[in-house]
Amino acid sequence: MRITFLVPGRGLVGGIKVMGEYAGRLRARGHDVAVLYRRGARNFKRWLQRWTSRRTSDALDESGCALTAVREFTADSVPSADVLITTGLRAVRAASVLPSGKGRLVEIVQGTIHVEEDPAEARKVMALPARRVAVSDHVAQYLKTRFGVDAAVVPNGVDHSQFYNNERQFRVPRTVGMIYAAGEMKGTAEAFEAMRWIRDQWPDVRLVMYGAKRPRSAPPRTEMSVRPKTPRLRAIYSGCEIWLAPSRSEGFGLPVVEAMACGVVPVATRAGGHECIIEDEVSGFLVPVADSEAMAKRIALLLEDESILRTMSAAAHQRSLAFDWETSTDRLEELLRTWVGEADRPPASLGA
Repeated sequence: MRITFLVPGRGLVGGIKVMGEYAGRLRARGHDVAVLYRRGARNFKRWLQRWTSRRTSDALDESGCALTAVREFTADSVPSADVLITTGLRAVRAASVLPSGKGRLVEIVQGTIHVEEDPAEARKVMALPARRVAVSDHVAQYLKTRFGVDAAVVPNGVDHSQFYNNERQFRVPRTVGMIYAAGEMKGTAEAFEAMRWIRDQWPDVRLVMYGAKRPRSAPPRTEMSVRPKTPRLRAIYSGCEIWLAPSRSEGFGLPVVEAMACGVVPVATRAGGHECIIEDEVSGFLVPVADSEAMAKRIALLLEDESILRTMSAAAHQRSLAFDWETSTDRLEELLRTWVGEADRPPASLGA
């Protein structure tokens, strides 16, 4: 099949990583894959600085596909294809007005937060005649309840040849890991508050983070990695005993599964997608959203009792084996072949 991916941008975020994984794996299976990403207009010097920074580690780079930067997704910039895969409200809307020869429109819905931020736009996009893939049962149920839209569930995966820890060690002092991201919905403030409480009881506990940029402020003795490549990312996970996932809304939780594959025990919020991954009190702990005290108490339990930590570490790794990129690509490829064979439907109006 000729498959075009329209990606909103570049970077380290999970949604872009998912698109890169599928693009690379479909290409490896012999499909003709093109990846286009949006590059907004900006001062050239500023753009060049950001571009070179991204090039040190980028989810799309690792796909192995040829990448094309465009200002907008238009009939001139998007090649003809059998399938047009995209994600995000703006990209889906842009793709919906392209000529039919650009491919059958498929939207990968990766969360609910952006939908809720612009519900009017979301209603218009959900009315479009696209086929939809949800990254979790949580997202699929949300789409059905909120918009009456059906979506095939294809969970994200893990590359177990990249994320593993065959020599799991439980070091003292313990290490807690997390992603750093700005914004209230990421729950970073609550995570920092939980770590302050933990440090009052266990001052030597380490905190390591990774993300797209360094925080303006963080708890003392915090180690930060910016845009780590995959080998470094595995080292970060493998150096942790506990992974803190404090998001207030999560479509899936890809870093959580990657950490679990390395034998790290997650303490995660009941933010939607986390519940589809973690078996509470078996392969990790689930806590209420925005509850710093609950986060701290679960971390404390793992710090206090090494037998619980070891048992849950093994369970976390075992649970991660249920998520595999090749299996997910099998399912997506099957869906794409089915949808390409369907009769075309007339385009829908975007409305006012």
